[in-house]
Amino acid sequence: MAARVTAAVTGTGSYLPPDAVNNFQLFEMGTLCASFDVEQARSALRGIEGANGLSAPEVFDQWARQVTGIRSRRRIPPESDVTTEDMCARAGLAALEAAGREPDEIDLLYVATVSPSDEVPNMACTVATKMGNPQLGGFTINAACAGFVYGVGAGWSAIVSGMAERVLVISGDALTRLVNYTDVRTAVLFGDGAGAAVLERCEGDRGVLGPPASSGEFARDPLYLAGQGWRRDDDRIPILHMDGGPRIVRNAIMKMAEVGEQALERAGLDWSAVDFVIPHQANMRITRGLEQKLELPNGRVVHNIADYGNMSASTVAITLDEVLRGKHGPVPDPATILLTSIGGGYTMAAAVIRV
Repeated sequence: MAARVTAAVTGTGSYLPPDAVNNFQLFEMGTLCASFDVEQARSALRGIEGANGLSAPEVFDQWARQVTGIRSRRRIPPESDVTTEDMCARAGLAALEAAGREPDEIDLLYVATVSPSDEVPNMACTVATKMGNPQLGGFTINAACAGFVYGVGAGWSAIVSGMAERVLVISGDALTRLVNYTDVRTAVLFGDGAGAAVLERCEGDRGVLGPPASSGEFARDPLYLAGQGWRRDDDRIPILHMDGGPRIVRNAIMKMAEVGEQALERAGLDWSAVDFVIPHQANMRITRGLEQKLELPNGRVVHNIADYGNMSASTVAITLDEVLRGKHGPVPDPATILLTSIGGGYTMAAAVIRV
């Protein structure tokens, strides 16, 4: 009987800009301090002793923490010449180093993003060149916040089909370049960063377990990014976050649980076999809600949005890198990890990996 061929995760890497912006600093950006309704937010605070005595910046900080779970986010400074492509190249090189590989040993490159500095050339070509392998083939994936998991699925497919032996999957976004600093609902959420994983052909019981799962559900209003050629003169701020209310939170929890269940069924497993669940992190209410819905013990669902914000598809990639480097506690050998994600559009994807 032939051994099962799959894709093993042999190395991960990430890059975070060194500039961290806390809620107090964010409050002073754009027109947030003028447009933020301090008294309405103060009245909405729960469990804060002495809330009536808090200053406007302190109210904003407490409101941001309660509504989103975010206290800080990483940012490429406005005066910096660092691009999304630069962050992706650094994350990719870190993953290659962890895997013990050189750029010219990779057969394909998939890059997930919604914020390339250039639409053309293809971002994968730019990133490959920055990593030192300009002949490397690949393409860019736009599945919003689910892009990295879609990339893992594409990499698995390329390896299982025989198209490639080794695939590098990278996700990166510089969302702070796109946020609307007049809209507190948008500005409070997003951060910058990149993450990567090397997938290699393997046989046995490690690697991606079963085909990854994906699905979609059209919905434009919650989050959309107008295309360059279709933007009106008054569309100067491209990210418009229209709705972050309870309906969106419930839908995100339900859909990430559903697509995660599909990936587990394809792997022949159930939730009890999972050591870590790494969800996309758009809001702490979503990841905490997912933890409660799945009734998983504390620590099984990984949370890190507090210090990074929502980094689109990079959130899952960076968190995977942190988990495998032991930043979220001991990692059993072997460890079964479920990646699950939902992105604007909507796009959903999940994958089960064993490392």
